[in-house]
Amino acid sequence: MENKIFSVAEISQIFKEAIEGSNYFKNIYVRGEVGNLTFNKSGHVYFSLKDNQSTIAAMIWKSNAHKLTNLNVKEGMEITCYGRLTYYVPSGRVSFEAVDVTVEGKGDLQEIFEERLKEITALGWTDESRKKPINRFAKNIGLITTDSGAAIKDLITTLKRRMPSVNIYLFPTMVQGETAKFDIANKIQQANLFEPKLDILIVGRGGGSYEDLWTFNEMEVLKAIVDSSIPIISAVGHEPDITLSDYVADLRAATPTAAAELASISTEELLKELAYNYENQIRLFKNVYNNQQLKIEEFKKQNILKINNKYDLQSLDLNYIEKSFINNINNIISRNEMFIENIESKTALLDPKKPLDKGFGLIMSKDKQIINSVDKVDINQEIKLVLKDGEIETIIKGVKKHGK
Repeated sequence: MENKIFSVAEISQIFKEAIEGSNYFKNIYVRGEVGNLTFNKSGHVYFSLKDNQSTIAAMIWKSNAHKLTNLNVKEGMEITCYGRLTYYVPSGRVSFEAVDVTVEGKGDLQEIFEERLKEITALGWTDESRKKPINRFAKNIGLITTDSGAAIKDLITTLKRRMPSVNIYLFPTMVQGETAKFDIANKIQQANLFEPKLDILIVGRGGGSYEDLWTFNEMEVLKAIVDSSIPIISAVGHEPDITLSDYVADLRAATPTAAAELASISTEELLKELAYNYENQIRLFKNVYNNQQLKIEEFKKQNILKINNKYDLQSLDLNYIEKSFINNINNIISRNEMFIENIESKTALLDPKKPLDKGFGLIMSKDKQIINSVDKVDINQEIKLVLKDGEIETIIKGVKKHGK
């Protein structure tokens, strides 16, 4: 295969596309010592960032140059720059294009920051226990930020992309300057009184210098955040920017875009979560069903055992009752038989014909009346003598009464 020969311009263009087209070299932070600081007449600022091993060229264009000049950056100061790598084709030079700058040594403001952090910590404003949970299914979200710039655009775009049904309410405010702290505090209070009731407030701004972000370290803003009944997400500056608002807010987001992501659940995430919850509920239902089946089987076994035991006991009781009943009947029959025999014997004794067996007889008139006294007969009266085996008819020839 024939070797391809590149021109210098082609190689340079490949380098440019590789460096500037890669997301890896976009939105990065570089920290180093300032050298070769040059303020160009055009308003651009050129400098280098170096450490004890390497040096890289850097620049910040006129539109963002105030972020460096406001910090009064000097040669030898250590700064952190936010931006991207670029490749300048004519000179074949890789540079860092900064869009924001923070200074490591912040002097008096840093001392105020540290003292104020101690103060709000002592007041309990930073305690996790007092922070409110963020509703991931928020319907109404309030934004307290400036109504212009990249931050508000990123917030609205991200919220609508992730959850199109969300209602967004903007409370435009100043985000820097002497009166900004009062404006932000007032807007937080207004949002708390707003109808419909808001589920979340996002309070913040885009990137800026340490001084630009200082409003979010002011006590008026911090107290308004603490007093808010609505959960607040603090979204100030970029990833390395930390303000006291981040400490007292219910949740801190690294950037406004990150705040929008934390305040909403995307439709894809929602569908995944619903699918997971559905599967989880099915598993739970099956577990409960299986456990209940086991309990039912165990209950059936226990009850069958109890029924069998009770049946055995009842059988024993019935046998006992049957025997007792038979015994009682037999006793009753025996007693009755004895009673009958006693009655019969007594009846036999009372039978007027019983003495006939011993040779006695009954004297009866013709009309079958028993004659038991001589006073009841007359001479020549026909009478009957009733014996054991028959009757004798006779006539009275004479009557003799005792003692006469």
